[in-house]
Amino acid sequence: MRFFIILFLIIFYPFNSFSNITDDIAKKLNETNNLIFSFEQKSNNLNEKGECYLLFPGNLKCIYTGEEGKEIYVKNNSLYIIKHKFKRSYRYPIKNSAFNIVLDKNKILENLKSIDQSKIGSQNDNYFYEIRTEDGVFVKIFFNKKTKLLKGWETISYNQEPVKFTIINPKINTEFKEKFILPSYGF
Repeated sequence: MRFFIILFLIIFYPFNSFSNITDDIAKKLNETNNLIFSFEQKSNNLNEKGECYLLFPGNLKCIYTGEEGKEIYVKNNSLYIIKHKFKRSYRYPIKNSAFNIVLDKNKILENLKSIDQSKIGSQNDNYFYEIRTEDGVFVKIFFNKKTKLLKGWETISYNQEPVKFTIINPKINTEFKEKFILPSYGF
C-alpha cells in the first residue's frame, strides 16, 4: 500500500505542481492592472537601464538613463522611440511584434492556458515559456517564481538583434499620473 501511495505522488505531483504554477501566474496577472518598475535591457552588446510605467492593456512608457534623453512609448498599437537630445522621434507598428503580446495580459493568459506543461521552463528565480506566432513573432516571457509577477521577456528586435528586458523591483497597481503623452517631434 505504501508503495502505491509513493508511486501516486511521484506520478501526479509534477502535474499538480505545474497546474498550481500556471494558476498562480494567471491569478497574479489577472490582479495586475499596472506596473511601475526599474529595468535593465541588454541588446547588441548594449546595456541600458531606466524606469517604466506599464498600464494594461497596451500602454508603456520607459525612460532610459543616459545623455540622449531616450524614451520609449507604446500606445495606439505603435512603438515610439523618442530621443530628446536630438528632438527626434521614430514610430513603428507593433502588430507583428512581441509588444503586441507582452503588453496585453489577455494574450499572455491565452497562451499560458494553451501551452503544454512541458513547455514551462525554470531558470534561476524565474519560470518562463515561449510564444511563437504564425507571423514569426518570438517572445520568451519570464515570471518570478516566488511572487508570480511578470519579470521580463526576451525577443528579437526590429533590427533582428536579440533583446533581453528584465523587470526590477516591480510595484503593482500603484496609482500614477502618467498620461502617456507623446512629445511633439514630428508626429
